[in-house]
Amino acid sequence: MAHESYESFDQVKARLDEIVDAVGSSEMPLDEALSLYEEAVGLGLRASELLEENIEARDAEDEAEDGAGKAVCEAAAGTEVEIEAAASDAEASAAAAAQA
Repeated sequence: MAHESYESFDQVKARLDEIVDAVGSSEMPLDEALSLYEEAVGLGLRASELLEENIEARDAEDEAEDGAGKAVCEAAAGTEVEIEAAASDAEASAAAAAQA
């Protein structure tokens, strides 16, 4: 489909603006206006496809960020446990040294 060549909303909008300007002319033949109308409908479908692609990309990005954030939190929690264990060991060693 020719509308797939439009890679962004800006490209779709620019072409739709051109169509609106062209159809606004009172000198345009009806069959040409109908052809442009059909093109505009196709461009609307392409805009919907681009929107869906954008939503899917954002969802995937959000999932990746959530996964990375969770990994960082888990690593931080593991480090905190290790620090607490080391502090406990140090206190036990100090207490044993004080008794000796």
